[in-house]
Amino acid sequence: MGETVKERAEVVYGVEGGGEEDSNEEHTMGEHFWIPKRMKDRHRALLLATKADWDRRTIGELKCRLCPRAGFGSWEDFKRHCDTMEAHPLCIHFCDRCGDFFARADSLKRHKKSMPDRCIKVAPGMAEVKRIETTRLHEEFKGRLERCLRTGEEIGKPFAVIIRELFPESSKKGCREQQGRGKS
Repeated sequence: MGETVKERAEVVYGVEGGGEEDSNEEHTMGEHFWIPKRMKDRHRALLLATKADWDRRTIGELKCRLCPRAGFGSWEDFKRHCDTMEAHPLCIHFCDRCGDFFARADSLKRHKKSMPDRCIKVAPGMAEVKRIETTRLHEEFKGRLERCLRTGEEIGKPFAVIIRELFPESSKKGCREQQGRGKS
């Protein structure tokens, strides 16, 4: 008949998966998501979950600790958010013309295609300064994020807010998940 949570867990978390993360199976159980046994440390740290969620290995909603207003319908969506959200990007890409950063390659491609006026007006020397300073601040932010996620301390301002405050003339627009988080 129906399988018990323990039996389902044995199927979902069996040894066949291999690799650093579980397969792309959604790991759902009714209204809850199974929490994969194998997750990257970054994804595990960014998952907004209680001790009870971890103990029972299920969670009602997939939410990010840093962007709690954003909810996700799948683990793939959650992982993509963790890695490419401008509030806490894993990697950044730069516009060669203006020096603005982008957490997603498709956003950079769209930016390059439309070339906003503010982008075109940036002097090459200023673009290089923005790239250098943004890269430095990104490395600093990633270190602080890793430490804070591990220790539970407050992370402070999202990365995109830090950069926007430093370079207010940027051609970039804000992000709804970052609004209200800029003050810490």
